[in-house]
Amino acid sequence: MKIPTQILLISWVLPVSLGHLPALAQFEDSSEAPIEITADSMEWLNDEKIAIARGNADAVQGNYTLSAHVLTAHMADTSPEDSNAPSRIRRIDAEGNVVLTTPKETARGGTGTYDLEKKMAVLVGSVVLTQGDNVLHGQKLVMDLTTGRSRLEGTSSESDGRVRAIFSPSQDSQQ
Repeated sequence: MKIPTQILLISWVLPVSLGHLPALAQFEDSSEAPIEITADSMEWLNDEKIAIARGNADAVQGNYTLSAHVLTAHMADTSPEDSNAPSRIRRIDAEGNVVLTTPKETARGGTGTYDLEKKMAVLVGSVVLTQGDNVLHGQKLVMDLTTGRSRLEGTSSESDGRVRAIFSPSQDSQQ
């Protein structure tokens, strides 16, 4: 596939303090790291205080990645006296083939939202959560990154509306 030389590739780094995020999708070692957003193109809407990354969009913080066709970063309001302070992301919305990757698991869905202020992540739409050989399927995944509690929900539109999980025994327990 030939890529036109005019495609705009932007790398945007924002220092964002996320705090300690335990368990699923935790950012413990990366919480003070900047978030780097890359995409085929990026648009900044100054009045709305949002940045829209389109095409192969990735938001990376340390070992953790949120990928989608489109990522929309919503910036926190700053007071006039803090006008020279660095921008801070309050929420990232993800649309189209959303993938959240951590060192231990991968979650996939149609859309997603990561609320940095509430420390909550939600993936919706044919969600698949994989950890090693274990695979869980549902319609909505809600992750509380403060408590480490995650909830996978089904819907009536799926086969019988139930969540499905396949747990594989570890190789160590078979010996």
